[in-house]
Amino acid sequence: MLRFSHLAAVILSAATLIAGISGAQAQTRELRYADFGPDRGTRADAIKWMDSELRARSDGALGLNITWGGTLLGAKNAIEGAGNGVADMASVVPVYEPGKLSAWRVSDIRPVSDEYIGMMATYDLMTQSDAAKADFEAQNVRFVANFTTGPSQLLSREPITTLDELKGKKIRATGNFGKAFEENGAAAVSMSQPDVYQALSTGTIDGTASYAYVINSYKQYEVASNLTTINMGQNLGWGIVINNRVWASLKPEQQELLTQLGRDTTLYLAQKMYESRTTIMQKLRDGIDGNTIVEHEGAEALSKSLNDAAEKAGLDWLAREKEQGLSEADALLAAFDAAVEKYTAERDANGYPWAGSN
Repeated sequence: MLRFSHLAAVILSAATLIAGISGAQAQTRELRYADFGPDRGTRADAIKWMDSELRARSDGALGLNITWGGTLLGAKNAIEGAGNGVADMASVVPVYEPGKLSAWRVSDIRPVSDEYIGMMATYDLMTQSDAAKADFEAQNVRFVANFTTGPSQLLSREPITTLDELKGKKIRATGNFGKAFEENGAAAVSMSQPDVYQALSTGTIDGTASYAYVINSYKQYEVASNLTTINMGQNLGWGIVINNRVWASLKPEQQELLTQLGRDTTLYLAQKMYESRTTIMQKLRDGIDGNTIVEHEGAEALSKSLNDAAEKAGLDWLAREKEQGLSEADALLAAFDAAVEKYTAERDANGYPWAGSN
Protein backbone atom coordinates (compact mmCIF):
# COMPACT_ATOMS: atom_id res chain seq x y z
CA MET A 1 0.00 0.00 0.00
CA LEU A 2 2.82 2.38 0.86
CA ARG A 3 4.58 1.52 -2.38
CA PHE A 4 1.32 2.12 -4.28
CA SER A 5 0.81 5.50 -2.59
CA HIS A 6 4.37 6.49 -3.38
CA LEU A 7 3.93 5.47 -7.02
CA ALA A 8 0.69 7.43 -7.25
CA ALA A 9 2.40 10.48 -5.83
CA VAL A 10 5.23 10.18 -8.34
CA ILE A 11 2.74 9.86 -11.21
CA LEU A 12 0.75 12.87 -9.98
CA SER A 13 3.93 14.91 -9.60
CA ALA A 14 5.04 14.00 -13.11
CA ALA A 15 1.62 14.85 -14.54
CA THR A 16 1.69 18.22 -12.79
CA LEU A 17 5.16 18.93 -14.17
CA ILE A 18 4.10 18.01 -17.70
CA ALA A 19 0.98 20.17 -17.40
CA GLY A 20 3.13 23.03 -16.17
CA ILE A 21 5.48 22.69 -19.12
CA SER A 22 2.55 22.51 -21.53
CA GLY A 23 1.04 25.60 -19.92
CA ALA A 24 4.32 27.49 -20.24
CA GLN A 25 4.58 26.51 -23.88
CA ALA A 26 1.04 27.80 -24.44
CA GLN A 27 1.72 31.19 -22.88
CA THR A 28 1.18 34.24 -25.04
CA ARG A 29 4.29 35.66 -26.67
CA GLU A 30 4.03 39.37 -25.98
CA LEU A 31 5.90 41.60 -28.41
CA ARG A 32 7.41 44.64 -26.72
CA TYR A 33 5.73 47.69 -28.23
CA ALA A 34 7.14 51.20 -27.65
CA ASP A 35 4.93 54.26 -28.04
CA PHE A 36 6.00 57.81 -27.21
CA GLY A 37 2.46 59.10 -26.64
CA PRO A 38 0.11 58.88 -23.66
CA ASP A 39 -2.20 55.98 -22.98
CA ARG A 40 -5.27 57.88 -24.16
CA GLY A 41 -6.79 59.24 -27.33
CA THR A 42 -7.89 57.82 -30.67
CA ARG A 43 -4.49 56.55 -31.78
CA ALA A 44 -3.78 54.88 -28.42
CA ASP A 45 -7.16 53.17 -28.66
CA ALA A 46 -6.21 51.85 -32.11
CA ILE A 47 -2.98 50.35 -30.73
CA LYS A 48 -4.93 48.68 -27.93
CA TRP A 49 -7.47 47.44 -30.48
CA MET A 50 -4.58 45.95 -32.45
CA ASP A 51 -3.36 44.15 -29.32
CA SER A 52 -6.84 42.76 -28.63
CA GLU A 53 -7.26 41.60 -32.22
CA LEU A 54 -3.78 40.05 -32.29
CA ARG A 55 -4.57 37.97 -29.22
CA ALA A 56 -7.96 36.91 -30.58
CA ARG A 57 -6.84 36.08 -34.12
CA SER A 58 -3.78 34.14 -32.94
CA ASP A 59 -5.80 32.18 -30.35
CA GLY A 60 -3.71 33.71 -27.60
CA ALA A 61 -0.32 32.92 -29.14
CA LEU A 62 0.62 36.57 -29.74
CA GLY A 63 -0.04 39.87 -28.04
CA LEU A 64 1.52 43.27 -27.39
CA ASN A 65 3.24 44.46 -24.21
CA ILE A 66 2.78 48.21 -24.71
CA THR A 67 5.00 50.82 -23.06
CA TRP A 68 3.52 54.31 -23.24
CA GLY A 69 4.87 57.83 -22.86
CA GLY A 70 8.31 57.31 -24.37
CA THR A 71 9.54 55.24 -21.43
CA LEU A 72 11.13 52.66 -23.71
CA LEU A 73 11.68 54.73 -26.88
CA GLY A 74 11.03 58.41 -27.56
CA ALA A 75 9.81 59.97 -30.77
CA LYS A 76 13.35 60.92 -31.83
CA ASN A 77 14.98 57.49 -31.47
CA ALA A 78 12.15 55.06 -32.21
CA ILE A 79 13.33 53.98 -35.68
CA GLU A 80 16.85 53.33 -34.45
CA GLY A 81 15.57 51.60 -31.31
CA ALA A 82 13.21 49.33 -33.22
CA GLY A 83 15.96 48.47 -35.70
CA ASN A 84 18.38 47.67 -32.87
CA GLY A 85 15.86 45.51 -31.07
CA VAL A 86 15.32 47.76 -28.04
CA ALA A 87 11.64 47.21 -28.85
CA ASP A 88 10.06 44.50 -30.98
CA MET A 89 7.58 46.97 -32.44
CA ALA A 90 7.30 50.74 -32.22
CA SER A 91 5.41 53.85 -33.26
CA VAL A 92 7.84 55.83 -35.43
CA VAL A 93 7.90 59.29 -37.04
CA PRO A 94 10.54 59.64 -39.81
CA VAL A 95 10.48 63.45 -39.74
CA TYR A 96 11.98 63.29 -36.23
CA GLU A 97 14.87 61.10 -37.49
CA PRO A 98 16.10 62.73 -40.73
CA GLY A 99 17.69 60.42 -43.25
CA LYS A 100 15.71 57.38 -42.06
CA LEU A 101 12.66 55.99 -43.87
CA SER A 102 12.62 58.92 -46.29
CA ALA A 103 10.32 57.07 -48.70
CA TRP A 104 7.56 57.21 -46.08
CA ARG A 105 7.76 61.00 -45.95
CA VAL A 106 6.75 61.23 -49.62
CA SER A 107 3.15 60.86 -48.42
CA ASP A 108 3.46 64.17 -46.55
CA ILE A 109 4.05 66.28 -49.67
CA ARG A 110 0.48 66.65 -50.96
CA PRO A 111 -2.17 68.46 -48.87
CA VAL A 112 -4.53 65.48 -48.57
CA SER A 113 -7.13 66.23 -45.89
CA ASP A 114 -9.27 63.05 -45.93
CA GLU A 115 -8.03 60.50 -43.36
CA TYR A 116 -9.26 57.41 -45.23
CA ILE A 117 -7.85 58.45 -48.61
CA GLY A 118 -4.51 59.57 -47.20
CA MET A 119 -3.95 56.58 -44.94
CA MET A 120 -4.91 53.90 -47.43
CA ALA A 121 -2.88 55.56 -50.22
CA THR A 122 0.14 55.62 -47.93
CA TYR A 123 -0.44 52.01 -46.87
CA ASP A 124 -0.46 50.92 -50.51
CA LEU A 125 2.72 52.88 -51.23
CA MET A 126 4.61 51.38 -48.28
CA THR A 127 3.56 47.79 -49.03
CA GLN A 128 3.75 47.80 -52.83
CA SER A 129 6.76 49.99 -53.66
CA ASP A 130 10.08 48.17 -53.89
CA ALA A 131 11.87 51.43 -53.08
CA ALA A 132 9.85 51.83 -49.88
CA LYS A 133 10.48 48.21 -48.88
CA ALA A 134 14.21 48.66 -49.41
CA ASP A 135 14.11 51.79 -47.26
CA PHE A 136 12.63 49.83 -44.37
CA GLU A 137 15.09 47.00 -44.88
CA ALA A 138 18.00 49.44 -44.56
CA GLN A 139 16.79 50.31 -41.04
CA ASN A 140 16.28 46.63 -40.11
CA VAL A 141 12.51 47.09 -39.72
CA ARG A 142 9.36 46.19 -41.60
CA PHE A 143 6.27 48.35 -42.18
CA VAL A 144 3.14 47.18 -40.35
CA ALA A 145 0.50 49.93 -40.25
CA ASN A 146 -0.04 53.62 -40.91
CA PHE A 147 -1.10 56.48 -38.65
CA THR A 148 -2.30 59.98 -39.38
CA THR A 149 -2.67 63.23 -37.51
CA GLY A 150 -5.83 64.20 -39.34
CA PRO A 151 -6.17 67.64 -40.95
CA SER A 152 -3.78 70.22 -39.47
CA GLN A 153 -5.18 73.35 -37.85
CA LEU A 154 -3.57 76.21 -35.90
CA LEU A 155 -3.97 76.13 -32.10
CA SER A 156 -2.73 79.29 -30.40
CA ARG A 157 -2.67 81.23 -27.17
CA GLU A 158 -4.06 84.33 -28.89
CA PRO A 159 -6.15 84.47 -32.10
CA ILE A 160 -4.14 84.15 -35.33
CA THR A 161 -6.42 84.41 -38.35
CA THR A 162 -4.49 86.42 -40.94
CA LEU A 163 -1.04 86.47 -42.49
CA ASP A 164 -0.27 89.73 -40.70
CA GLU A 165 -1.16 88.22 -37.32
CA LEU A 166 1.04 85.21 -38.08
CA LYS A 167 4.17 87.23 -38.74
CA GLY A 168 6.73 87.02 -35.94
CA LYS A 169 4.87 84.31 -34.03
CA LYS A 170 6.68 81.20 -32.75
CA ILE A 171 4.79 78.17 -34.06
CA ARG A 172 5.52 74.53 -33.30
CA ALA A 173 5.55 72.73 -36.64
CA THR A 174 7.64 69.99 -38.20
CA GLY A 175 8.67 68.98 -41.69
CA ASN A 176 6.96 70.73 -44.57
CA PHE A 177 4.58 72.51 -42.22
CA GLY A 178 7.50 74.13 -40.42
CA LYS A 179 8.89 75.40 -43.71
CA ALA A 180 5.46 76.75 -44.62
CA PHE A 181 5.18 78.79 -41.45
CA GLU A 182 8.70 80.15 -41.90
CA GLU A 183 7.89 81.09 -45.49
CA ASN A 184 4.99 83.13 -44.18
CA GLY A 185 6.86 85.10 -41.57
CA ALA A 186 6.59 82.91 -38.46
CA ALA A 187 9.42 81.25 -36.56
CA ALA A 188 8.99 77.47 -36.75
CA VAL A 189 9.93 75.51 -33.64
CA SER A 190 10.45 71.74 -33.96
CA MET A 191 9.47 69.63 -30.96
CA SER A 192 7.60 66.39 -30.32
CA GLN A 193 4.01 66.50 -29.12
CA PRO A 194 4.78 65.54 -25.48
CA ASP A 195 6.75 68.82 -25.16
CA VAL A 196 4.13 71.13 -26.67
CA TYR A 197 1.95 71.52 -23.57
CA GLN A 198 4.76 73.01 -21.48
CA ALA A 199 5.92 75.22 -24.34
CA LEU A 200 2.43 76.66 -24.80
CA SER A 201 1.98 77.05 -21.06
CA THR A 202 5.17 79.08 -20.60
CA GLY A 203 4.84 81.06 -23.82
CA THR A 204 7.93 79.49 -25.34
CA ILE A 205 5.73 79.09 -28.42
CA ASP A 206 2.68 81.12 -29.45
CA GLY A 207 0.93 78.29 -31.23
CA THR A 208 1.17 74.85 -32.76
CA ALA A 209 0.09 73.14 -35.95
CA SER A 210 -2.20 70.66 -34.25
CA TYR A 211 -5.05 68.21 -34.74
CA ALA A 212 -8.29 67.41 -32.95
CA TYR A 213 -7.16 64.15 -31.35
CA VAL A 214 -3.82 65.64 -30.24
CA ILE A 215 -5.46 68.70 -28.68
CA ASN A 216 -7.68 66.33 -26.74
CA SER A 217 -5.29 63.52 -25.75
CA TYR A 218 -2.43 65.85 -24.79
CA LYS A 219 -4.84 68.29 -23.08
CA GLN A 220 -3.50 71.23 -25.08
CA TYR A 221 -6.87 72.94 -24.63
CA GLU A 222 -5.75 73.74 -21.06
CA VAL A 223 -2.99 76.09 -22.25
CA ALA A 224 -4.29 77.41 -25.60
CA SER A 225 -7.88 78.29 -26.40
CA ASN A 226 -7.91 79.54 -30.00
CA LEU A 227 -8.24 77.18 -32.96
CA THR A 228 -7.96 78.59 -36.48
CA THR A 229 -9.10 76.53 -39.46
CA ILE A 230 -6.31 76.31 -42.02
CA ASN A 231 -6.72 72.69 -43.28
CA MET A 232 -3.05 72.09 -44.07
CA GLY A 233 -3.50 68.43 -44.85
CA GLN A 234 -2.17 65.72 -42.57
CA ASN A 235 1.05 64.07 -41.48
CA LEU A 236 0.85 60.60 -43.01
CA GLY A 237 4.52 59.61 -42.85
CA TRP A 238 4.38 57.69 -39.58
CA GLY A 239 3.02 54.51 -38.09
CA ILE A 240 4.05 51.08 -36.82
CA VAL A 241 7.16 49.04 -37.63
CA ILE A 242 8.44 45.67 -36.44
CA ASN A 243 12.05 44.61 -36.01
CA ASN A 244 13.18 42.35 -38.89
CA ARG A 245 14.62 39.67 -36.64
CA VAL A 246 11.41 39.52 -34.63
CA TRP A 247 9.43 39.30 -37.86
CA ALA A 248 11.61 36.42 -39.09
CA SER A 249 11.02 34.57 -35.79
CA LEU A 250 7.27 34.45 -36.37
CA LYS A 251 5.63 31.45 -37.98
CA PRO A 252 4.47 31.98 -41.60
CA GLU A 253 0.83 31.97 -40.55
CA GLN A 254 1.60 34.53 -37.85
CA GLN A 255 3.34 36.75 -40.40
CA GLU A 256 0.28 36.51 -42.64
CA LEU A 257 -1.96 37.33 -39.68
CA LEU A 258 0.09 40.38 -38.68
CA THR A 259 0.21 41.63 -42.28
CA GLN A 260 -3.58 41.54 -42.54
CA LEU A 261 -3.97 43.03 -39.07
CA GLY A 262 -1.68 45.92 -40.04
CA ARG A 263 -3.99 46.83 -42.90
CA ASP A 264 -7.06 46.38 -40.72
CA THR A 265 -5.53 48.62 -38.05
CA THR A 266 -4.82 51.30 -40.66
CA LEU A 267 -8.43 51.18 -41.83
CA TYR A 268 -9.74 51.06 -38.25
CA LEU A 269 -7.79 54.17 -37.30
CA ALA A 270 -8.87 55.97 -40.49
CA GLN A 271 -12.49 55.42 -39.48
CA LYS A 272 -11.98 56.43 -35.86
CA MET A 273 -9.95 59.52 -36.76
CA TYR A 274 -12.61 60.58 -39.27
CA GLU A 275 -15.43 60.04 -36.78
CA SER A 276 -13.65 61.44 -33.75
CA ARG A 277 -12.96 64.83 -35.33
CA THR A 278 -16.64 65.75 -35.02
CA THR A 279 -16.96 64.26 -31.55
CA ILE A 280 -13.78 65.81 -30.18
CA MET A 281 -14.44 69.25 -31.65
CA GLN A 282 -17.91 69.32 -30.09
CA LYS A 283 -16.40 68.23 -26.80
CA LEU A 284 -13.88 71.08 -26.99
CA ARG A 285 -16.60 73.59 -27.85
CA ASP A 286 -18.73 72.46 -24.90
CA GLY A 287 -15.75 72.69 -22.57
CA ILE A 288 -13.63 70.23 -20.61
CA ASP A 289 -13.12 70.96 -16.92
CA GLY A 290 -13.89 74.61 -17.58
CA ASN A 291 -11.60 74.88 -20.63
CA THR A 292 -13.21 75.70 -23.96
CA ILE A 293 -11.88 76.20 -27.48
CA VAL A 294 -12.85 79.26 -29.51
CA GLU A 295 -12.89 78.50 -33.24
CA HIS A 296 -11.83 80.99 -35.89
CA GLU A 297 -12.15 80.70 -39.65
CA GLY A 298 -8.74 81.50 -41.05
CA ALA A 299 -8.60 84.03 -43.86
CA GLU A 300 -8.55 82.34 -47.29
CA ALA A 301 -5.18 83.94 -48.00
CA LEU A 302 -3.72 82.44 -44.81
CA SER A 303 -4.82 78.90 -45.60
CA LYS A 304 -3.83 79.06 -49.27
CA SER A 305 -0.43 80.58 -48.60
CA LEU A 306 0.40 77.99 -45.92
CA ASN A 307 -0.78 75.06 -48.04
CA ASP A 308 1.07 76.23 -51.14
CA ALA A 309 4.25 76.80 -49.14
CA ALA A 310 3.98 73.38 -47.47
CA GLU A 311 3.65 71.58 -50.80
CA LYS A 312 6.52 73.57 -52.30
CA ALA A 313 8.69 72.69 -49.29
CA GLY A 314 7.80 69.04 -49.77
CA LEU A 315 8.77 69.10 -53.42
CA ASP A 316 12.03 70.90 -52.61
CA TRP A 317 12.80 68.25 -49.97
CA LEU A 318 12.05 65.49 -52.48
CA ALA A 319 14.45 67.04 -55.01
CA ARG A 320 17.22 67.06 -52.38
CA GLU A 321 16.49 63.46 -51.41
CA LYS A 322 16.72 62.48 -55.06
CA GLU A 323 20.15 64.09 -55.32
CA GLN A 324 21.25 62.27 -52.15
CA GLY A 325 20.30 58.81 -53.37
CA LEU A 326 16.52 58.38 -53.30
CA SER A 327 16.53 57.54 -57.00
CA GLU A 328 12.89 56.46 -57.01
CA ALA A 329 11.67 59.80 -55.62
CA ASP A 330 9.60 60.77 -58.66
CA ALA A 331 8.15 57.27 -58.99
CA LEU A 332 7.19 57.22 -55.30
CA LEU A 333 5.31 60.51 -55.59
CA ALA A 334 3.60 59.40 -58.80
CA ALA A 335 2.52 56.13 -57.16
CA PHE A 336 1.17 58.02 -54.14
CA ASP A 337 -0.77 60.42 -56.38
CA ALA A 338 -2.24 57.46 -58.28
CA ALA A 339 -3.30 55.78 -55.02
CA VAL A 340 -4.94 59.01 -53.82
CA GLU A 341 -6.85 59.20 -57.10
CA LYS A 342 -7.90 55.56 -56.75
CA TYR A 343 -9.24 55.87 -53.21
CA THR A 344 -10.89 59.21 -53.97
CA ALA A 345 -12.79 57.60 -56.85
CA GLU A 346 -13.79 54.64 -54.66
CA ARG A 347 -15.03 56.93 -51.89
CA ASP A 348 -16.96 59.10 -54.32
CA ALA A 349 -18.59 56.06 -55.92
CA ASN A 350 -19.25 53.88 -52.87
CA GLY A 351 -18.79 56.01 -49.78
CA TYR A 352 -16.52 55.00 -46.92
CA PRO A 353 -16.08 51.22 -46.42
CA TRP A 354 -17.37 51.42 -42.86
CA ALA A 355 -20.56 53.30 -43.76
CA GLY A 356 -23.56 51.44 -42.37
CA SER A 357 -21.38 48.95 -40.48
CA ASN A 358 -22.02 50.49 -37.02
